[in-house]
Amino acid sequence: MSSSTITIAPEERGMATIAHLSGLAGYIIPLCGVVVPIVIWIVKKDSPVISSIARQALLLNLLAFVLGAAAAVLLLTVILIPLVILFWIALGVAAVALPIAGAIKASSGEYYRYPVVGVVPA
Repeated sequence: MSSSTITIAPEERGMATIAHLSGLAGYIIPLCGVVVPIVIWIVKKDSPVISSIARQALLLNLLAFVLGAAAAVLLLTVILIPLVILFWIALGVAAVALPIAGAIKASSGEYYRYPVVGVVPA
């Protein structure tokens, strides 16, 4: 089943939107971008759509952290500093834009699969 054929039931759209936006909580309160998706994933494990969205939010935040930290190591080479800064900007835009795009799709009942870390509900 592809993500384009998955629809979100009307009673789950609000929670699906919150699950997408839960990853953004870490930008306000440290570690909430990881804790909130884990809590939603555990609490809504009976709903494959909501749990997969929470998993996507968690994976996106972990991947953004790992890539950001790996890029920080490249700051040791003076010549790569401009590239690292551009990479961080692109990573930051993606880490904010993807959950927002997912939340907009979820509110209209469409399942949104993140590129690279997206999962399809089982």
